[in-house]
This record gives sequence, structure tokens and C-alpha cells, in this order.
Amino acid sequence: MLTNRSVVTVIILTIITCGIYGWYWVYKTAQELEDAGQSGSGVNPTVTLILCIIFPYVGFLLFGMNADQNLNNIKMRSGRPTTDNKVLYMILGFIIPIVLVGLVQSEINKLAAPAQ
Repeated sequence: MLTNRSVVTVIILTIITCGIYGWYWVYKTAQELEDAGQSGSGVNPTVTLILCIIFPYVGFLLFGMNADQNLNNIKMRSGRPTTDNKVLYMILGFIIPIVLVGLVQSEINKLAAPAQ
């Protein structure tokens, strides 16, 4: 089950807590995406979190790759058109991780919203 969170709140909490909320968000989101997307990538959310803490650029790069794959798996199962944002997510994860956080949460919010 994907959690609908306010993008602005996620970004503000990440800034206010000096990134600690961002780590929590990465762990919970990676877990939710892996459960819902079932990509079979084998990347554990705990490993992603540890990499984000120790090697932030590598961790967010990995998170971006897996997020795109899982988001596309979820979209395919629900009959929605997929988009290939892997390169964008990888670049943002390496250069400006906070923007990656906002984009991924925005995509999750679109998928978590009830179909109309």
C-alpha cells in the first residue's frame, strides 16, 4: 500500500531535521515500492538506507533506479502508461537528492490517489 504524503511536508521535514526525516522517508518508501512493485531487484530497503547514510550519492542513485522500476511495475499492473525516468532519477539522486525525493513522492501520490 503506497502512502500519500504531502511533497512540501516531506521536503520541509527533511530540511528541518537536517536529513534525518529524509532517511526515514527513503527507508519507508523503498519498502512500500518494493512491496507494491515486486520488481525482484533484490535490493533491500535497509541496504538502500545504509548506503544513503554512509555514501549519500550512491544510495540515492540506487534508490532512484529502484524507484523508477517499481513505479513502472505498479503502473503496468494498473493499466496506466509507464514512463522511463530512470536516467533522470539517477542524475537527481547523485546531484540533488531532495528533488528526487519530491519527484518520487509526487509519482506515488498520483498512484495512491483513488481512480476517478
